[in-house]
Amino acid sequence: MKQWAVSLIVTGLLLFNHGQVIAESPDVSIIESTYTAWLKATNARDIEAWASYLAPNALFVPPGIRSLTTREAILDYYRKAFADPNFALDCRQLSVEVSQSGEMAWAHGYCQAAFTGTSGHKEHGTSRWFKIWYKQSGGSWKCGVNTWNYQDT
Repeated sequence: MKQWAVSLIVTGLLLFNHGQVIAESPDVSIIESTYTAWLKATNARDIEAWASYLAPNALFVPPGIRSLTTREAILDYYRKAFADPNFALDCRQLSVEVSQSGEMAWAHGYCQAAFTGTSGHKEHGTSRWFKIWYKQSGGSWKCGVNTWNYQDT
């Protein structure tokens, strides 16, 4: 229940600060294809390609640790994840909404993850996530905020 409250508050703040949502923005399909390409780079464990989808001054808020407030901190976190031989993600972006200004968007979805657990064996987990995307001057979209939680499976 807590996550719905947080999502509702965040969405309300975004709407309050940036006006109405554009229901059928052409940018939605661009963000969807960008997310698909980013996920492909993630599963290829290609840190350079992966990093190309980060907005300047991105903020990542993983569960259970301090927020990652610098590009290098974010990259270090993912370098460690990519070094895990069992690491893989199967994710779905469930919805994307673009602000009326067309300068930002937010999306949410879920991931099924595979990783090496503390026992040294392959484990699986599920997470729900929320992202804020920022439109760049050339028309591309980059992830500026990413937060997620872990769910019991």
